[in-house]
Amino acid sequence: MAWNNLIGLEKEKKIFQKVILEEKLADAYCFLGLEGIGKDAFALELAKTANCYNPIISGETISACDNCKSCQMANNMTHRNIQLVFAQPAADKLTEKQIEEIRDQMAQKIEDPYHRISIANARYISINSIRNIKKKLAFSETSGRQFIIISNGEDMNIEAANAFLKTLEEPRKNTTIIITSSHREKLLQTILSRCQQVYFSSLELNDIQNYLEKKYKKNNNEARLIAAMSQGSITRALDYLDDDMNSLRNFSVDLLRIALRRKNYRMELIEAIEQILGEKDKQLNVLFLNIFAIWLKDVYSVLVLRNTSNVVNIDLLDRTIKFSNGFQEANYLEAFNLIEKTIARLNQNVDPTLAYLSLFIELRKIFTGLTY
Repeated sequence: MAWNNLIGLEKEKKIFQKVILEEKLADAYCFLGLEGIGKDAFALELAKTANCYNPIISGETISACDNCKSCQMANNMTHRNIQLVFAQPAADKLTEKQIEEIRDQMAQKIEDPYHRISIANARYISINSIRNIKKKLAFSETSGRQFIIISNGEDMNIEAANAFLKTLEEPRKNTTIIITSSHREKLLQTILSRCQQVYFSSLELNDIQNYLEKKYKKNNNEARLIAAMSQGSITRALDYLDDDMNSLRNFSVDLLRIALRRKNYRMELIEAIEQILGEKDKQLNVLFLNIFAIWLKDVYSVLVLRNTSNVVNIDLLDRTIKFSNGFQEANYLEAFNLIEKTIARLNQNVDPTLAYLSLFIELRKIFTGLTY
């Protein structure tokens, strides 16, 4: 992976390429920003570039060659100068199954640096992980620059955080420690004060869409919808890859169509709701409503803003325009508010069938004025 393969973050790339060229890498950084924008991937690429034997330099840019032995080891996460630390199961000795799971997660991280490492019962980064870092730094005499990357630094328990603080207080020559985090408020202030804090910007939706089309062969409409759902986070977008977004979207629009019938709608509405809730998956239930909200915002954009350039579901444009023409007097802002409240109720484990039924009956009132 090279800088060009990192999604977005152009400002951050320019800053750190200049830092490498001027040999001004700090002892410690804290990379902060929205979850899933590539902070780990950026840190790994930074470490690889700084250790490359034959870097490609052009003006104020520097990139790893991706061909030398150092780059190959970095790409395979076997480089002795680059260590990625993440939460692991709390145990004095890992089982064979746990070791195999960690290997599998690392393999996925190698394949896609945007992969979110997820290991069963791995709740925090323990003090043992920090002790291993200290041992590595104490006995390491390798050439190049060492990088210790603490992924999701907020996962350090209090013992680990206090031990890590001592490591920061005793910086070593030719060593850079990088903490990545989406929750600055969960990090010790004493740790933050000893790091240069770098705030990463959210990813542009077009960049996420292009990435999904290129790497995962998603068609334009589906990639556009997933990108809109991602809220600027690539890992959030990847969470939606296995879901049939188009079917969920079409079903949500049909659900509203049923609810807006003048009569004899209740039984069909209940049956349709039970069909979508058949898997009893809270995450899928919330996803369904988010997709529905995006289509409704398309309607609002066409009707009120008179703008089709921001329409996400461009393949449904004719249907969207037709709907907007039929319900020009509806209070769309109230409808959006209702959907948000329903999502909040689902996250509080309210019965999903009742939550959905209540939502669509209320939407019926908003769009038609009918109360029966």
